[in-house]
Amino acid sequence: MASFPDRLRQLRNERKWSQEELGRRINVTKVSVSGYENGNRMPDTDTLQKIADVFGVSIDYLLGRSDVKEPGEKIPDDQYVSPDERKLLETVRGLPPDKQRQVTQFADFLKSQESKEDKHREESAALDSEDVDADITEIAAHLESEYGIDDPGFAEHIRNVIRRTLREYDETVAKRKNNG
Repeated sequence: MASFPDRLRQLRNERKWSQEELGRRINVTKVSVSGYENGNRMPDTDTLQKIADVFGVSIDYLLGRSDVKEPGEKIPDDQYVSPDERKLLETVRGLPPDKQRQVTQFADFLKSQESKEDKHREESAALDSEDVDADITEIAAHLESEYGIDDPGFAEHIRNVIRRTLREYDETVAKRKNNG
């Protein structure tokens, strides 16, 4: 990564500002700016912040500690960012704005799916087994009357199929959540 003098010179040249112009904007002399760019002197904390503000970059970028120009939101000290979260953030920052929006939309979609799955699990857990049995019996009776099936084992077969399907669905949802 570049050093502070290199970053300062690069940013000033990108704006096509003279050393005198930059000095005027941050309230230092042209000689001070020259010293910063030559590496002969280092700005004090307040001046460093002024430089970051005038160019719209982070102090870490100015000092060569980061290649990310834009200052980000300050993360509270008590909020931990895992390596996976940091990698995701760096990846997204490297994308063009339209792709960043797509990533955000996809994340919103995933969150909505998770909410739907949570709601289904809550509803499934709230079901009384007697209610489920009554519903299954009603479905079996409807199928028997609709299709003229006169088999005493038919209702039990339908019960088993529905219970197995519900169990497999709940297992699939749980696996997706654990793998997500």
